[in-house]
Amino acid sequence: MDSVRLTKALGYTVGDLLLISAEAFDARVLSTTPQHRLIDWPWWEANPESTNSWDGTVGFPRDPGAHGWLNTPWRLEPDPSELQAGDPCFVGIPSTEVWVTSIERFEPPADFGFLPRPDYALGVVPVDAIEDQEAGYVLYLNSHEPIHIEVLANPD
Repeated sequence: MDSVRLTKALGYTVGDLLLISAEAFDARVLSTTPQHRLIDWPWWEANPESTNSWDGTVGFPRDPGAHGWLNTPWRLEPDPSELQAGDPCFVGIPSTEVWVTSIERFEPPADFGFLPRPDYALGVVPVDAIEDQEAGYVLYLNSHEPIHIEVLANPD
């Protein structure tokens, strides 16, 4: 898999100010560790032809104050510290302003173990965490994740 760094693609530009959100969807906690809650991810499916294994879950910090929450836009309800294996929950993205810090195109689409295989990724960081070098996350543009993305300001 090769990737190409771009400054513009699919209507987005590095430096754009975006508003992202996703309504809360039903999910289930499949397992827990002392630090994480593993959620059955409803928008991707395991790729049986992949060279990478993905178990169908996405992990979230148990502690709502954990720094790891700066690395995902998704939030859980109820409070993740209260969730146990088997519990139903909601997963969604509250309206969040983010800056586009990178755009990447994967040729061929990336093999991370899930489908659909990502072909474009936006690297973003929340506006209120822009000074934190470890904050930020990736949005896959061809994902089935129901993320609403609105361009609020463009550097051009």
